Amino acid sequence: MVLSLAAPAEVVDPCFPEQAAGLNTAEGPMMSRWLPVRILQLEDERAELLETIASLPQHNPKPLPDHMGYHSVPRDEAAAGEQQDTFIHVEFSFDPQLAAIALAPALVSEREGSYAFPKRFKIDVLDRGTGWVGGLAEEGGRWVIPPPPYEWVEVVNWMDEDFPDPGPYPVYFNLGDIGVHQLRLTISQAENDFYHALGDMYLFRQKDNSDLTGDNMMVWGKNIEITASDSLTKPPLWDLTYLYDGFVGLGIPLSEEISDAEDFMVSWKHSDSKQTPVQIVLDLGRIRRVGRVQLWPAEAPHGMAIPQFGFPGKVTMELSTNPEFSDAEMFMEDGIRERLHNENLLNIVTGAHRIRYVRLTLEDLANYKGETVLGIGEIRVAEFDEVWSINAAVTAEGMPRAGMEQLPRLVDGFSRKRRILREAEWIRGLALRRPLDRRLVIVEQELELAREAWSGFKLRASIWGGGLIGFGLLGAMVLQRLQRRKILKSLKTRITRDLHDEVGSNLGSITLAARRMEKTGATEEDLTDLSLMTREASASLRDVVWVVDQAIIRLPVLLQKLAERAERVLCDVELHIELVADCPDRIVPLTFKRHVIMFFKEAMHNCARHSRATQVWLTLSADADQLEISIKDNGCGFDAASLNDGWGVDSMRKRASELGGEMYLESGLGKGTRIVLTVPLSSLRNKTDHQYKTSN
Repeated sequence: MVLSLAAPAEVVDPCFPEQAAGLNTAEGPMMSRWLPVRILQLEDERAELLETIASLPQHNPKPLPDHMGYHSVPRDEAAAGEQQDTFIHVEFSFDPQLAAIALAPALVSEREGSYAFPKRFKIDVLDRGTGWVGGLAEEGGRWVIPPPPYEWVEVVNWMDEDFPDPGPYPVYFNLGDIGVHQLRLTISQAENDFYHALGDMYLFRQKDNSDLTGDNMMVWGKNIEITASDSLTKPPLWDLTYLYDGFVGLGIPLSEEISDAEDFMVSWKHSDSKQTPVQIVLDLGRIRRVGRVQLWPAEAPHGMAIPQFGFPGKVTMELSTNPEFSDAEMFMEDGIRERLHNENLLNIVTGAHRIRYVRLTLEDLANYKGETVLGIGEIRVAEFDEVWSINAAVTAEGMPRAGMEQLPRLVDGFSRKRRILREAEWIRGLALRRPLDRRLVIVEQELELAREAWSGFKLRASIWGGGLIGFGLLGAMVLQRLQRRKILKSLKTRITRDLHDEVGSNLGSITLAARRMEKTGATEEDLTDLSLMTREASASLRDVVWVVDQAIIRLPVLLQKLAERAERVLCDVELHIELVADCPDRIVPLTFKRHVIMFFKEAMHNCARHSRATQVWLTLSADADQLEISIKDNGCGFDAASLNDGWGVDSMRKRASELGGEMYLESGLGKGTRIVLTVPLSSLRNKTDHQYKTSN
């Protein structure tokens, strides 16, 4: 018979395959194909997953070296084609008010995930009907076991489909409150399965008048009888009793959230070789019914991987209703450090005693660096998973003052800076965490791939963009160079044309002067003008050849050419030239050279034609900041206020201004003439290509 149960408020693991639809959270939402949006979506989903996981238990599975759980007897290869079922029976001597069933996988070293977790199984409960209470039925004023027939009811059935491998997580079936006398787990071995295993089995009780799940009844000892049709007995690795011994490789029941609460950890030295036992007394405040007492191991200091650090090797526990412990029930646990595995708890089942005081005598204390060490994460006194010891009054004897100050840590509800969880809350939370952790792994992998893909895309885009920019810059440089060559060619053409026009003008003047002398006879003035025009034409022709021939013109060469022009044009006077020896080796733009040559030509022309000088002093100097050209003669001079436009002084001033410099003119009748041109060398970077009228 299949029990028609009302759907639980929240399905953790589906009891039947048809309930699995819509519970697969590993697929996640639809993601955008555009990488930046996809990355944002994955980051948001990752943040939501981490926030949800932070509210669930800590998942820190560690395979046990022994007491690994229940293992079936491997079947022979000859029987590989036969279907064989294994049965595990649980019988109660009371009404357990079963609320949930959980199965923890066996975890084995050097193997990831679960070990041989059953693929196909079902869980049936034996219902004695509505006339039974506490395993008995009322008959004639007394309670007796109701007679058969009893009816088996399916509460979980995965016999027709494979149950998804849970990995290192428990599975949790939420049943609700149902009446049970017996429970039967049936495991079907598939064709290729030779054995199966379970780490632990949990049967959680429904808390009275509450929606909360209560205590794990599998550890209640004599009140529950467990048998199996097939069990491999290989202590200390595998045995049926390990299925309910409380040792499991899932870690310990702690939350994921971290607090500031510290564990109890104290060390001290003894002057004698015999250690004095430590006694710790808890006062619960009033008489309580107590079913178990747990001692939690503390975390080793500095993050050392030392399980059970500082945990006592022997614990004697006394339970009493009075502080003198005159009516005490005594429980003793010895060889604890050898029996506890990894980070499991010391769980002492007391059998529902009514008590108020708990006294723990701790002996066989650990030693570390020559000192006695005692470390305990928490002492929990509980019944049906209801904890009575939180913030209880604690006293102690046999320990130093530092230990006395830490006593409240033993009952603060925290261990290893994390909140201690009820066992049902812990197992259920781990089962809820399973799909979230798996989805988180997928999201982080997809996020890493998306980021790598986006980085690669940006790299390729930057390479292509850089290439396009490079080609663009190269093209711009080529165009700029072509444009510059065009401009330079234009400037050379302009300078050449200016000089050519000057040569043509001089030759024309020479021709006219020759014809005039042919008709009227040559005078001394005519011969002087003819000689001057010839020299100027010759100097201009040399300048034309020089400008056309030179690709780059430097300042020292320019000054040398000015001196040579002066020597050619002023050959009839006594010429004194002073040329700077350490002239800066600067490149001269063609426009700068053009204005300097035309300025100098004009000055030489006026000196040769109008000054009637017998001596001329020419100074060409330059330093790091300034160029200076000085021309001085001992000629007739002139009145600067009545200059003739034919002398070209106005164009000389304009050229000086265009160059960013200044022209100084000093002259007087009978006092000679002095012209000084000063130009800052920063003007070499300026663009100057205006045209000015010259005297010829």
